Amino acid sequence: MLTHRAFKVLTSFVIGVVIGVCLRTACPVEAPALSPPYLSPPGRPELIYHRAFREGPAVSARAAILVEASTGIVLYAKNEHEQREQASITKAMTAIVAIERGDLADIVRVSPNAAKVPGSTLNLVPGQDYKLEELLRATMLRSGNDGATAVAEHVGGSVEDFVTLMNARAASMGLKNTHFANPHGLSAPGHYSTAYDIALMCMWGLRLPKFADIVGCPELWTSSVESGRAKVVYNTNRLLWGFSGADGIKTGTTSKAGHCLAASATRDGLQFIAVVLRSNARFKDAANLLEYGFSTFTRIRAAEAGVAVGDVLVRRGLDRSVEVATAKDVDVVVRVDEVPGISVEIRVPESPEAPVCPGDRVGWLDVLYQGDLIARQQLYAMKAVDRRPIWAR
Repeated sequence: MLTHRAFKVLTSFVIGVVIGVCLRTACPVEAPALSPPYLSPPGRPELIYHRAFREGPAVSARAAILVEASTGIVLYAKNEHEQREQASITKAMTAIVAIERGDLADIVRVSPNAAKVPGSTLNLVPGQDYKLEELLRATMLRSGNDGATAVAEHVGGSVEDFVTLMNARAASMGLKNTHFANPHGLSAPGHYSTAYDIALMCMWGLRLPKFADIVGCPELWTSSVESGRAKVVYNTNRLLWGFSGADGIKTGTTSKAGHCLAASATRDGLQFIAVVLRSNARFKDAANLLEYGFSTFTRIRAAEAGVAVGDVLVRRGLDRSVEVATAKDVDVVVRVDEVPGISVEIRVPESPEAPVCPGDRVGWLDVLYQGDLIARQQLYAMKAVDRRPIWAR
């Protein structure tokens, strides 16, 4: 089997060979209707589904999902929209809000209210002082409910106000089946999520370098500011110790939620996120899903942001054509055996007429699998083309 690097070379060759220009008679501003897609979103626009998303390894979890992190393409799903308790995976949102809204250099004083929160704890003592970043790291690694509460009180002013921030952030991420009632994940009325929403939340979190650094750390030496006594804290995510490329994210366990895990791993620049809820073997389930992703799928870059992909004819211009490019990278994730069926086309509904300005929309870059559209991105002119004077036409 070819390596990931070899497939990137192969797909670059395939894409280079098949690029072409198709002239149409429609307006280039609005996207024409998509042909039957190979990647189809069944009812939810945030993530895109591979057509074989119901195939994959058998998992014991009641709900599960596998997503490629950079493209948001769902490669496997099982009951992914079923609302379930997410237990301490909740703390992933706690960390995101704390990182985005807090000052990690702040000193946090542990309150009596935080110190008495039951369940998994860091054994915090009222009056202890910790740096916010150190407390957040320990909370994520050991899943401390007392630490999550202390973080929430410090960043939000109160637990209630912090939970309001959590739910507002969830809404901004597009988490339609998620609601938080606390910052730690203990069972409570109105506290739930889905495998789909958790995967989307993790995608957002992993875009934050500090979040990615924290959730990928297998162990941490921590100490209170006052006593200076240090102790080692080990991550509850066992995959960080034995699965190749593992780099996150969070475990979760309560009697009602069962054993839960949101896990991520990266190999050769390709990152997958696996979420399993109420699993009988969460680490095995997640590992099997992640390994399925690495062994079965590959990512193809059809276009690189700002790099010319071809030329478009310009009517009545001093230059006969203008180079075009996309404003962002265009990636698709497909099965390894589907790579030969991938092609790329430049579609120009109508040749632009001079003058053309840099950034003018002139057409579309289409990525197709066996003729069916699987991705589309707007094309922009890369330079100005002045209009030819009347005497020279």
